[in-house]
Amino acid sequence: MFSKILFLALVIGAVWFGWRWYNRIGAVGRERLRERQARRQGGANPFAGTPPQPGLKAEDMEKCPECGAYVAPRSAVSCGRPACPYGR
Repeated sequence: MFSKILFLALVIGAVWFGWRWYNRIGAVGRERLRERQARRQGGANPFAGTPPQPGLKAEDMEKCPECGAYVAPRSAVSCGRPACPYGR
């Protein structure tokens, strides 16, 4: 009886450590892939030091009184309901 419990504990331990090893190998591989891609793009962070683009500004969202969806007023399209204020 004791040998069966010991064998079960060893099997569970082997599966547990095997799973941890498998995930660690995958994480290291993904990290190396990210490093290679960053080197190809010319740096660790391709967006570091780039100036903000002048034409891009944030726009507040407004709630449509007809359907209740939040939309950007300048680029909104009709929701399909007859009383939609954003119908074009």
